[in-house]
Amino acid sequence: MSLKLICLPVQPLLERVEAELAAQTLSDTSLISEAARYVLQNGGKRIRPALLLLMSKMLGASESAAVKLSAAVEMIHAASLMHDDVLDNASLRRGKPAANVKWGNQVSVLVGDFLWCKASLLAVSEKNEAIMGAMAGAAQATVEGEILEIVKSNDFGIGVEEYLKIITLKTARLFSCACEVAAIIAGVPDGVISLAKKFGLSLGVAFQLTDDVLDYDSSIERFGKRAGTDLCEGRITLPVINTLRACGDDEKKMIKEAILSSAAPEGRLKEIVSVMKKYNALSSALDLAKEYSLKAKEELMSFKPSLERDSLISIAQYSVTRDE
Repeated sequence: MSLKLICLPVQPLLERVEAELAAQTLSDTSLISEAARYVLQNGGKRIRPALLLLMSKMLGASESAAVKLSAAVEMIHAASLMHDDVLDNASLRRGKPAANVKWGNQVSVLVGDFLWCKASLLAVSEKNEAIMGAMAGAAQATVEGEILEIVKSNDFGIGVEEYLKIITLKTARLFSCACEVAAIIAGVPDGVISLAKKFGLSLGVAFQLTDDVLDYDSSIERFGKRAGTDLCEGRITLPVINTLRACGDDEKKMIKEAILSSAAPEGRLKEIVSVMKKYNALSSALDLAKEYSLKAKEELMSFKPSLERDSLISIAQYSVTRDE
């Protein structure tokens, strides 16, 4: 099932989020508005706002607060993408020129900072310390994950646990934050907030692990990203970790050379993918993603049945299938 169909119960609210994002990117400096809107309009499928809206509606939270905070979470995500593209010297973001290509690194970094600030102001406007703490904590975790990923780039000794720590910080914490904030504004007990956070965390890990697999088995047309991008940027993800653990010395040498050269020509990339498939490295990484997806679904079973819960369960399934 496509994400658009899954999110039908909150489609009107998602439209309000888009309006909020447009309002929040207004600036007297037109370049800020132009760059911020470009990134947000090219921002993907709004899965984080959808999570917050579905969770908040399921728990009976205020719609106005949910819309505002969904926009804040999306701006944190957009800011991290702008900074990430500068760090990686990326040329594309979802099939279109990255902001750093259009406006340069300085503008990209500063507009990313602008989005962080706007998100913080939205969080502060709720006058709720728990919300501010959750969002600040997620932003901090995102930065820590980015830095840890840089530290571990080209580190062939990285283990599965270390890699899971990176993606938990870099990706899953913001998923968890979206669900936690939804539960906070609903005024539910701490135990329910904890369940919401755990669901988001498991879902975020499943989502990122699937991204790792798709990096070696995707197309620009479908995902807006060239296959092998992680490899070219020296990013050692789970498919590489699994392959290096299982393959022979000559195969290890070939993969390491490709990573260290910061280039993976088409012919070499096909060879690397072939080795990955030979040792079931892609399928085993996807299997782990499915385990986290299943864990996320199980964590939803404590909530009362509803259309919104069904949608959240479907998002957990979507995280490992990525149907259009």
